[in-house]
Amino acid sequence: MTDGLVLYGIALLDGVDTGPLAADTSVIGVRDLGAVAASAPYQRQTPDERDLERHAAVLSTVAERFAVAPAPVGTVFRDRAALVRWMELHYHALHETLAYLDGRTVARVHIVKRDPASTIEGAALAARAADVLKTLRAQAAAMVPLKTEQLTGIVLSGAFLVEREKWGAFTSAVGGAGAAHTDLDIRMTGPWPPYDFVRLDLGG
Repeated sequence: MTDGLVLYGIALLDGVDTGPLAADTSVIGVRDLGAVAASAPYQRQTPDERDLERHAAVLSTVAERFAVAPAPVGTVFRDRAALVRWMELHYHALHETLAYLDGRTVARVHIVKRDPASTIEGAALAARAADVLKTLRAQAAAMVPLKTEQLTGIVLSGAFLVEREKWGAFTSAVGGAGAAHTDLDIRMTGPWPPYDFVRLDLGG
């Protein structure tokens, strides 16, 4: 079985002369873009927990230094030539996306009912949560809603694209929202790579 290349993501290098961006990976460059990849069997992938953890760790490492567009877990190209051809075909869209992400990172905010025994109606609780996300949206470059998970008690969740230099202000805004809405438990995680804001076109 021939070796292919598993793709972790595409980084905006912007003329930086650099070696590997994460352990046990290589960079395949096309102009100012760098594909973060590693050798892998060229076959249909069924990622396990270890693959998911590895994928997340690589992207987190890269995102500390560069804007990066994450690839879906288990994305494998036949060889270097196929990957370069795909990057050339989608160069302008990739570059535009990465230029938009440059200097920004992601926070995820989950809003949970603080007291499970509270008699507040679900609709009223959801409206308060929506107001919180609307307030936080003003502190971010963009926001996308995430799936509500009724079984976990999450009322509403959102992912926020935040300027790195404004991360402290955004964190403070989350704390302020929690203080203003004592019936809600407002939880923030991050910084994350921009999983929620990028969908790579793997056609072509």
